[in-house]
Amino acid sequence: MRLYHALMATTVALVAVCTTGIDAGGTTTTAARTTTTTTAARTATTATSSSGFCAKPRVRITEVNVGAAVDANEEEAALKVVAISALPSGGSRIAFHSGGNVIVRELDANDKLVASSPAVKVPLHDFGDIHADKNGFVLLGTKPAQGGGTLNCGNPSNMCGSPPNPPVPCYDMYMVRYDGAIQKWATKLTSSSKTLPPYSSGKTGPDVYMIWWYAHHGRIAYDGTNWAAYFGAAISTSEGGCINIHQGDRMKVVSPTGAITNDKDAFDWGCSHSGFERVT
Repeated sequence: MRLYHALMATTVALVAVCTTGIDAGGTTTTAARTTTTTTAARTATTATSSSGFCAKPRVRITEVNVGAAVDANEEEAALKVVAISALPSGGSRIAFHSGGNVIVRELDANDKLVASSPAVKVPLHDFGDIHADKNGFVLLGTKPAQGGGTLNCGNPSNMCGSPPNPPVPCYDMYMVRYDGAIQKWATKLTSSSKTLPPYSSGKTGPDVYMIWWYAHHGRIAYDGTNWAAYFGAAISTSEGGCINIHQGDRMKVVSPTGAITNDKDAFDWGCSHSGFERVT
């Protein structure tokens, strides 16, 4: 889980600073530890020197009861994360899987649950990241594809060789915007549809970008106006008269209205077999 990774990196930085006697600005890092009923936000201080930066704790541990069961794991392909994003006010929004939804809760600057801010349930199969602002948040996550056929994938007989047994479902990646508890837009970032299913329209059909059982981690970056989504995806492509499916990465940039922009840095297909897209 990436919040644990952030904790370890911060702890190493603290030790290095205190060993060399260098002063630096403080960082508060929240790490998520989940049980069946709560998520606990935890940080720890390892520095005890009496000089400068090391004189005061800069990383703290806070347990937060989010009022719902938390589903989280460390699986590579079916990763379920707990993600947190800072707010300009000093608080944050934390997102986690629970049942069939992603739930978003607001924390104050002391990592306490803001009771006046209700839980927001977002119907996503899974998600990779959250970006928060004072009015709401953006999530990067998947919804079932609309291709019909076998588990929304279309026709498995288009595929080269034997299709998956048992069958696996197909999804599309979305960026979803909420203002408060109200969804403003949901923008599809992959290309499958009712007329172009994830397994394409035939054995020699056009390429299709979709989400399969391959790893599809993702991150969001924000430039003050637009959001960029970088994520793992699958491509169905005709090779030798049948459909092969490959894993790789993709990036799309979305405007405040939910429109996909023509940003020069966006791309349909980047690194094949990228495997890990958790860095921005």
